[in-house]
Amino acid sequence: MRTPRPLAAVALSTLALCALTACGPDEAPKDAAAAAPASPSASPSPTAPALADLPASEIAEKSRAAGGKLSSVTMTISLPHHPGGPLSGTFTEDSSGNCTGTYTFEGKGSTEIVRVGGKAWTKPSAAYLAATAPGIPAEAVGKWFVDENKPTGMASFCDLGVQLEKRVGLNTDGTPNSSLRKGDAKQVDGAPAVVLTMTDEDGNPVRYDIAAGGEPRLLATETGSGDMVVRLGDFDEPVQATAPAADQVFTP
Repeated sequence: MRTPRPLAAVALSTLALCALTACGPDEAPKDAAAAAPASPSASPSPTAPALADLPASEIAEKSRAAGGKLSSVTMTISLPHHPGGPLSGTFTEDSSGNCTGTYTFEGKGSTEIVRVGGKAWTKPSAAYLAATAPGIPAEAVGKWFVDENKPTGMASFCDLGVQLEKRVGLNTDGTPNSSLRKGDAKQVDGAPAVVLTMTDEDGNPVRYDIAAGGEPRLLATETGSGDMVVRLGDFDEPVQATAPAADQVFTP
């Protein structure tokens, strides 16, 4: 099964708070102020519409703007139909490209990944090495391997969460998707969310769950019938990524 287009291509309202201050000592007494007719300038400012009341295109635009300001995010991803077998993983990444994470292939073990300063390394578990590279030397077990860091490689997951936050409602060429629609409200991990849906260029249904309160960040997205399911959180938390020591890196 083909990888959903949003993964292959990457690998997607601020509430104005108005505070009313109390009268200062030079103002009229309360009783006199209450008796005086209200002037037009004293009328309260119109309240900005709630995110859920906006058109789908505006919701997506606001979400992308919030994503553009994001410094880091933690992404949990599930790809049950991945060509190499069911894949899941958790990746903490920042907008500078630093990343730590772990991905697991069902029945084949797991692999840690770290990327710092544009360089990436992976550390497969013994089970993963046994399943995918049975002839690997014994001294390689428990060591880090230099990752090719290609756009189509596992290091691409270190960019996916940040990119998804910036690409809500867009086609792969960056243009707004004309099929974008607003769905029903829902809860994502206890937080109210506005749902947007669209169909991508390959005909896959795409769903976006966007935070309805505070910054309208993307909280979750799904492509196809569960072909790719992503949860996002821990926004703007520091990424603790450290390059492995030289003696911990396996050199064939």
